[in-house]
Amino acid sequence: MKTFAFSFVGVMAVMIGFSGKPAHAALTITPSAFIGSGGAGTGESLAGDRFRSFAPTAGDENYLGVPNVGTPANRVAQQLNWMNPDNSLQSFDFTFQYDQANDKLVSTIFGGTINWNNWSTSLTTLGKTKGAADLNAFQISITLRDTASNVYLTDLLLDGAVLGGFNGVLGTTQNWLVTGSDMNLTDGFTLTGKLWLQGAFSGSQEFSAVNLNAGWDDRGVPPAGAVPEPASIAVWSLLGLTIGGAGWRRRKRSA
Repeated sequence: MKTFAFSFVGVMAVMIGFSGKPAHAALTITPSAFIGSGGAGTGESLAGDRFRSFAPTAGDENYLGVPNVGTPANRVAQQLNWMNPDNSLQSFDFTFQYDQANDKLVSTIFGGTINWNNWSTSLTTLGKTKGAADLNAFQISITLRDTASNVYLTDLLLDGAVLGGFNGVLGTTQNWLVTGSDMNLTDGFTLTGKLWLQGAFSGSQEFSAVNLNAGWDDRGVPPAGAVPEPASIAVWSLLGLTIGGAGWRRRKRSA
């Protein structure tokens, strides 16, 4: 019995070491990449939050919904008054959230909040082939086409995991793809950070913008539970062999 007890405890320790996940596994941030950029049919954006037109305008400046959020039927929106008259540097705390319990997307910035309700059930209606259970990638994009202006993000946290800062480059759209083995986006997610604006923005609605998207990409790791992890399979096989071997030894002694 001592041999059996020692082996069982030892295998349990190995199992925890191999299959137990840390609270936030390391994330991979790939510059110049976005959801679906690996080739035809390699990805699908499912949830989007857009901040745009960083000057006071008569239009809406925050879109939330199912990409493409440029399509009115795919979004809810709110109007914001971004800049100071002197165009000095300003920061705006924001939150982009998938609230799984209430099946809704939430965008909060500059004292305003908008919600896209029944998100997972609206995906098929809006032509998406993937669903909430497929979420495994996140995308950050900054477009900066207003001269003498700056747009950048700092202090980004995705479910508490540090993403850091991202800078716009004048005349371009910069993209970053975030993937990782323990993103757990299917259980809901919360992205927080600061949006920084400075300069004389034109007010043209798409000249400068920040887009945040969650979705599926074949470069991402399958969501937890979709496929058993190889390490976990190996550990359970080892556990079965250990228990079986202990039983064989006990039968041999009693024979």
